[in-house]
Amino acid sequence: MRRIHAGALGKIACGEAHYLTGYIDRPAWPNASSPERRLRNWVHDRTLSGDIIVEQNIHVIDICNWILQAHPLKASATGGRLGRPDADGDAYGNYNAIFHYPDGVDVTFSSTQFAKGWWDVTERFFGTKGTSQSPYTGPLGIWGDESWQYAAAAKDTTSEPKAFSVTGNFSSNLELADAEKKKAFIESIISGKFHNQADKGAESALSCIMARTAAYTGREVTWEETLKSKEVWNPKIDLNKLS
Repeated sequence: MRRIHAGALGKIACGEAHYLTGYIDRPAWPNASSPERRLRNWVHDRTLSGDIIVEQNIHVIDICNWILQAHPLKASATGGRLGRPDADGDAYGNYNAIFHYPDGVDVTFSSTQFAKGWWDVTERFFGTKGTSQSPYTGPLGIWGDESWQYAAAAKDTTSEPKAFSVTGNFSSNLELADAEKKKAFIESIISGKFHNQADKGAESALSCIMARTAAYTGREVTWEETLKSKEVWNPKIDLNKLS
């Protein structure tokens, strides 16, 4: 990221990202009440999870915002439940979107949450001096005038598709992620240079909500419209009446 922000890609022209993963299987909970089943299987409930684009896909949109140091100005999108079991809730099984960022930079995005035998999570950006790729596993780096590749990618042991997004068991490019994040968090406390990324988190969430709204409505949705929205998602669950 430091290299990209220092100009290793030159002027970024466009990008693409995807979060292609398998189905998140959850227990049936036959003895639970309907509200309790919704809470336990919240990833299948769009009101509780925000749908897959907000709950899971947000990780790659967050990185796109980080790379471009901006949030998208508008988005158009499609999506649907094709591929998912009929009775698992109301979350979508796929999204396809175009995010329009400042300076005319467009980023295409696609996701699945039902694919069998395959997964891949990647962001790619194309600039006048080079191309970057940052997958969860596989070759990661910059190719072009100022080439650089992450050496640890060669240690990839994830040759078979796994439920990586559910288990949190990563190899290759994310192998050191948790340890490094914990070190950075402790260091921020010791040094007094506290991390506060709430604004960036809110921007990433709003970016995904904007695309979700575009998919639901079938029209282009702007950032300003999203900020002004009065929409409220009420799960209508009384926590005192779960049993």
